[in-house]
Amino acid sequence: MLSVFRSLFSFNDKSRIQRATQGFLLGICAPLGWFSISHILQLTVTDPLYEVALYTYITVGSVLAMVGFALRISKGEERYARMSLLDPLTELYNSRYLLTRADQEFALFNRTGQNMAVIMADIDHFKYVNDQYGHSVGDVVLQQVATVMRNTARKVDIVARVGGEEFTVLLPDSTTKGAMVRAERIRERIASTPILLPDGRTINVKISLGVSSTEEFVPDVFNELYESADNALYRAKRDGRNRVVKAVESDPLTGEVAC
Repeated sequence: MLSVFRSLFSFNDKSRIQRATQGFLLGICAPLGWFSISHILQLTVTDPLYEVALYTYITVGSVLAMVGFALRISKGEERYARMSLLDPLTELYNSRYLLTRADQEFALFNRTGQNMAVIMADIDHFKYVNDQYGHSVGDVVLQQVATVMRNTARKVDIVARVGGEEFTVLLPDSTTKGAMVRAERIRERIASTPILLPDGRTINVKISLGVSSTEEFVPDVFNELYESADNALYRAKRDGRNRVVKAVESDPLTGEVAC
């Protein structure tokens, strides 16, 4: 019994205490409100209008209370729904939301021919950052890189964290040239933005990016476009890092590479 009482009234659970306080105040304020109204209107139990006023008060109060609870619940549901779509560390979108939007944009591409592009990005030598400075500093680096990417992308772009130090930018209605310009801008801003550490020190990191666009080839499914950008990212890493590489496609019959 004591354990049940503690679970109900644990002071470590601020949300539960807040709800209990709200319920208590509602229970106290309701009769006090009626007492005040009946006193102002000088109503007594024998007054013909007493019951009418009481039922009106109860009805209006109940409706307002229910509307208030509904608004609070819907706000909470909206907040939790949004949280389920975000990466908790960087507050960028997560893979699930990225794939949902990607399917929508790819369907639009198939229906209207409106091009789309994908940028894959990976922080260079991130393992060294974690080994040299610790994972807490690595988290700071991820957060600040995410901020730069979010601020550099267009409002219509979807910026997501898809792995440890990997990011994806989905660019609706974008040409290859536009995606390359955007990727290069991200690379330059990250390279020129010092990462401020909690102890006041700063470090600099660089990033490699791969770009693929439906303007270059027509994928059957979005995953082909995604893999094309990922392959371009691999080439950027292989060729020296801190660079933007455009995806290329090879003819499966001749093996010739075409941009």
